[in-house]
Amino acid sequence: MKQELFTPKTKMADILLANYRLLYVLPCFGMELGFGESTAEQACRSGGVSLPLFVLVCNLYTFDHYLPNVQTLEQIPLANLMQYLQNSHRVYLSARMPQIIESILNLIDVCRISHGETLISFCEKYREQVIAHFAREEQTVFPYIAALLAGTPADTYKIREYGHTHTNLNAALNDLKNIIIKYLPRECTIDKCRSVLVDLFFFEADLKAHSVLEDKILVPLVERIENTLQ
Repeated sequence: MKQELFTPKTKMADILLANYRLLYVLPCFGMELGFGESTAEQACRSGGVSLPLFVLVCNLYTFDHYLPNVQTLEQIPLANLMQYLQNSHRVYLSARMPQIIESILNLIDVCRISHGETLISFCEKYREQVIAHFAREEQTVFPYIAALLAGTPADTYKIREYGHTHTNLNAALNDLKNIIIKYLPRECTIDKCRSVLVDLFFFEADLKAHSVLEDKILVPLVERIENTLQ
């Protein structure tokens, strides 16, 4: 049976039971557990969260190939979307990536030194790539959008430049997964590798949804404002 999209009337508990990966999304909205029988609408009202944005993010992170229609897109507050993306960056850098690195360091304890050095090297390069990616958005893209919302856009920049240069953070992550799956010594058993791989697969899926949110939601919303100011 095909699962229905989440709506404002869907209970928060049902949303999380349908997709436990959304437990990683809630901190980006400043939400905690203990929803009781509250619906998404009630929880968002209580937490001061944009309901259209929350429902969109939950659907985007849960259903493959989901994209909102024009009517839904028009309801998304750009300022709230930008704040959510900034919160996501902080969660990725302060919690998600340190957790992955800690898991890999624990794995290295049972691996030969050569493999450990390879894994650490990949982790460090990937962490630097993620930091650079987020820094570009924080220092260039988001200030441009804030200026646009204030009615003072920069003449030398357009959001399509961001769309054309938006880097794929999952390529290096896929390399790291392949190293663990294909090339670690046999003493690195499935039981010892499982938690690391689960973290990496979850992180990869979240980054993919995050990128769709930026490319397919953020960019079109900004372009609409740019067009009104021309």
